[in-house]
Amino acid sequence: MPADLNRRILLARHPQGMPCEADFALDTTAVPVPGEGQILIRAHYLSCDPLQRIRMAESATYGATIPLGTVVWGRQVGVVVASRHAGFRAGDIVEGMLGWQDFSLSDGGGRRAEYAPGITRVDPTVAPITTSLGVLGMPGVTAYFALTEIGRPRQGETVVVSGAAGTVGSLAGQIAKLMGCRVIGIAGGAAKVAHVTGRLGFDAAIDYRATSDIAAALRALAPEGVDVYFDNVGGPIRDAVLRVLRRGARIALVGRISRMHDAAPTCPDPQVPLMHARALMQGFIVYDYEHRAEEARSAVAAWIRDGRIRYDETIVDGFENTPRAFIDMLGGGNLGKMLVRV
Repeated sequence: MPADLNRRILLARHPQGMPCEADFALDTTAVPVPGEGQILIRAHYLSCDPLQRIRMAESATYGATIPLGTVVWGRQVGVVVASRHAGFRAGDIVEGMLGWQDFSLSDGGGRRAEYAPGITRVDPTVAPITTSLGVLGMPGVTAYFALTEIGRPRQGETVVVSGAAGTVGSLAGQIAKLMGCRVIGIAGGAAKVAHVTGRLGFDAAIDYRATSDIAAALRALAPEGVDVYFDNVGGPIRDAVLRVLRRGARIALVGRISRMHDAAPTCPDPQVPLMHARALMQGFIVYDYEHRAEEARSAVAAWIRDGRIRYDETIVDGFENTPRAFIDMLGGGNLGKMLVRV
């Protein structure tokens, strides 16, 4: 790719149901030139995240949506290749919401809430730079605070995590284990179930694709009920777990990947099981904890150094393959964090 061209992936149309490659368009423009106080960043890795699907819709359940014909919003980690900013120099590694493109400009600001394009420095001596998009990035912050602030697990309690083989779920489950809990994962496919109970150290796991009655399977594994449910998927799996709650249970609503393609999402009334269990259900938005993000990153980085936390990455090569990687991630084709190596 010539160094004077900037490849970009644009949102060509709003996806209807599961996205397809025709929803995206690849184009090239001139590489932008940094003005006074700006830096030019070249992407090394692009992130594929479930939340991007919500932003691609014609209207979102909350927050803004991506305008058609513009660069797809997404996180990347890259290197500063030119700087006219006193606080940055060529060679610095940074991460931020800079979009699916080769080159991007930044004013060096740090605001990251609600898809703002603020950047964060990445120290490559702490861990591989890819982790800034995964366990040491926003997914890691999500797992840490949704579990500790909403789930509030106590030693000896039973914690259930859906989407257990993904970046957020795998980390949340491992943190719960470090806190002395019994952890049950829910994942799709025998290989992922084996991975969750093997490499990640969960106590048990359920293959939702091969299980006709998830509530019954949970009752067999947790006859006294579920104390904490870390929900990454929503839909029928959530409804099944609600039927197996222990009194005083806490539910962290983190994601709804199973429902985000619905044209008209259903919303079953959870009131009866919640009342029966005197349970607490609370939604989680990671940007509410952005001011405390370093707390989570420091804790997770220390656990990684000590060998107490393991993480996985699925890396696809080739900028042009980003839409395909994103679609595969939504379909469960990844283990851990889905990334594209530019």
